Order: sequence, then structure tokens, then C-alpha cells
Amino acid sequence: MKKRKFILSFILALAAVLTACGQTSSNTNKDEGKKDTYLIVAGHAAAKDHFGQKSFEKFKELVEKNSNGRIKVEIHPGGELGGEREMLEQLLLGEITMMAPASAPLEAVSKGLALWNLPYLFKNAEQAHQVLDGEVGQEVLNSMTDKGLIGLAYWENGFRHLTNSILPITSVSDLAGIHMRTLENPMQIKAWSLAGANATPIAFTELYAALENHTVDAQETPLSLMYSMKFYEVQKYLSLTGHTYSPWPVVINKQFFDSLPDDLQQVVRNAAYDTREYNRQLSKEDEEKALQLLKHQGMEVLELTEAQKQEFKNAMSEIYADVKNDVGEELFDKLMKEVSK
Repeated sequence: MKKRKFILSFILALAAVLTACGQTSSNTNKDEGKKDTYLIVAGHAAAKDHFGQKSFEKFKELVEKNSNGRIKVEIHPGGELGGEREMLEQLLLGEITMMAPASAPLEAVSKGLALWNLPYLFKNAEQAHQVLDGEVGQEVLNSMTDKGLIGLAYWENGFRHLTNSILPITSVSDLAGIHMRTLENPMQIKAWSLAGANATPIAFTELYAALENHTVDAQETPLSLMYSMKFYEVQKYLSLTGHTYSPWPVVINKQFFDSLPDDLQQVVRNAAYDTREYNRQLSKEDEEKALQLLKHQGMEVLELTEAQKQEFKNAMSEIYADVKNDVGEELFDKLMKEVSK
């Protein structure tokens, strides 16, 4: 973990230098022999039958059509290019062009992304959309620019819930002794540790095997990912905690983006925006469908009361002060003001 953090820090420093110098990666720009033609290599960790893949396909359709074929998009689903941290390193180096990861790995690029991992920040998707698409959301996207990434838009992954193979979990006390996979992110590790779990960071691409081999007992992801990754085969209990809303920030390598003519930059931006609405509709439909399918596969589903959710939030509340310290009082307070509207 420390070695990977050092490598990512080095890559971030290198990306910042290259961005400042205006250098352009040779691996993700113009196709050889095709003047003024560009290739976007996009990667994501979701399964091929997950709506995340459909979202990228929509983006590809829009970009290729509206650029009159001057931009081609190549999509690599299911972690083909590595886990999200590995893909982020490749993105910063210009070895790939675009990705839409969970917000947690992007905290290594900008601390502002930590805001979206605050437990029980949003009450529903509509509130999340309003904040993410507003002033604070754009400020957070812009905070990655000087590190070599352009934040295009926020797509959606959905609210995250908890599954495990040991017992029905409806309270913080139920987490005692549970070995739980978390994102490879210090805040996530601390949040679940505060709630009493034995937090273990594991790459998403390695999660199914870790659950199957009982390296960990529990995990937390949105419902659609649970179903598409077949976690119901290795997990028995599903607790509808809804503890975090999970956006997919769509990010593109800045050197590549800057190499595009102005009209093609606008094509890419418009495609990301237009795909956002399509993606969110797919997310809503898939979440409802996935819950029924998980029940059909035999998972025991546990509805939590607002009081039970509040208990989890209280246990993790120390995270709010940590994030405020990391991102700065001004940005944090601006977010809290937006949320309270």
C-alpha cells in the first residue's frame, strides 16, 4: 500500500510537470497515418453487462458521430486495463485517455474528491445531482486540472449498500469482528473501522475472489454492481444502508484534451454531459431491477430504519472533521450550505 502510494505520488508529480510544460503523450493522441484523427482509450472496472458499459457506449456513439469520425473511442470494461488505481496511474501518464472511477481513488489527485465519500451526505439521488452539477461539484472537477486531468462530468454509480456472509447486519454492534473490504482509500478504511469492522482495502477487480476465499466477510457497493459481479454467489445478507452516494467522475488526460482542436474539445464535453442524463436514468432503472434480482437469487434483504442509519452515521461522524481539515473550511462549508438547501 505504501509502495503504491509512493508510485502514485511520483506519477502525480510527473504529470504536473508535463502539464506545466505543455508536453503531449504520444500514446493517446493521433492515429498513425491519419491526420487530424484522434483515439480515446477509455477504461472502467464495471462488468461488461453493467450500465456503466452502456454509458461508455453512448459516449462513444455521440463522440464518433458528432466529430464526423475524427475521434474514435476504444472501451475496455471489467478491469481489462487493471484496477482503478492502476488505470489512474496509466491515465496520468497518458497511457490511456479516459476513465470514470469511483471518487475515492481520485482523492490522490485532489483532496476535494473526498467530499463525495462523506457518509450519509445525500438523502437521495436528486439532491446529489443538484449539488454535483452545481458550483461545488464543478469546483471539485476543476481542482484536478493542474494535476493533469480534466473533469468532464459526474456520471452515477448509485447508493452504496452493505453485504456480508456471516449474519444480518442492522446495527453498528453487528459489525464487530466482521472483516470488511473497503476501497483503497484511507478515509474509507477509517470510516468502517470507526463503525467497528476490521477494514481491509482490496482492489475491486480482486473482490469476488476475496469474498469467495473468505479473505473478507463483507463488502459495500451499489446494487447494480453487486448483481453484475455476482456477489450473491458468495454473500448471503444485504443491508440497505445507503451509506454513501457513489458518483463516477468522468476524467480525461489533460495533455490529450488540450491537443484536440476547440471544436473537438466541445464535442467531447457535450458527449459527457449528454451521456450523464442517459447514465442516471439507466442507474435508476438498474437499481430497482437489481434489488429484485438479488432477492430472487436468495439474498436476505434487510431494510434499515432512519434511526438505524443514523447510528451508522454517528459512528462515522469523525470523518466529517477530517474531510473539512483536508479540503479546507471554505469548500467544506460551501458544500454543507448546498446540501442544506
